[in-house]
Amino acid sequence: MLGAFKPTAPRLGGLLWKIPWRLSRPQKARQRKRLRAVDHVVSVLDSALAGNSQRNNTPYIRNLNQAALTAKSTAISDSENTVEASALNETEDATDGVGKGEITEQDDVLVQGGEVVGCKAIERWKREMPTEAEMKPKDKYTIFDRKEKRYRKGIHKLPKWTRVSQRVNPPGF
Repeated sequence: MLGAFKPTAPRLGGLLWKIPWRLSRPQKARQRKRLRAVDHVVSVLDSALAGNSQRNNTPYIRNLNQAALTAKSTAISDSENTVEASALNETEDATDGVGKGEITEQDDVLVQGGEVVGCKAIERWKREMPTEAEMKPKDKYTIFDRKEKRYRKGIHKLPKWTRVSQRVNPPGF
């Protein structure tokens, strides 16, 4: 075959997926938009669980509060002894020594005075992950890779890079 339809010579590397070595401007803009969207979701969930949301009386939040309050009562009522939730709450307050203002952990939910005030996963995310505004451009568009020459590669070379949050890199890299 001749001309434009000539097959790729095996000596020249064969058929390749040609991925540019850096992100284009629209790709960078979409990456920043994705980072901001994740930050917005985390802040909305955190404020909703803390009770600072405008829609404080949504059924989801009420169900979370009821589930957190009655988690132990259902476990006890399923067993031989049946105890009412009010009596259980009174005895827990007297025996646990936990005051109304203290935060306790029940499974994956943080409870303060009978109200759900947070989630462990969200608290960990806020503690460990920087927001989009706090990130350096180097961290937004590249990731650490120990096999690369300068220990960095473009984030678009990471498989499923649009669905994976890669915000933290080793210190010094």
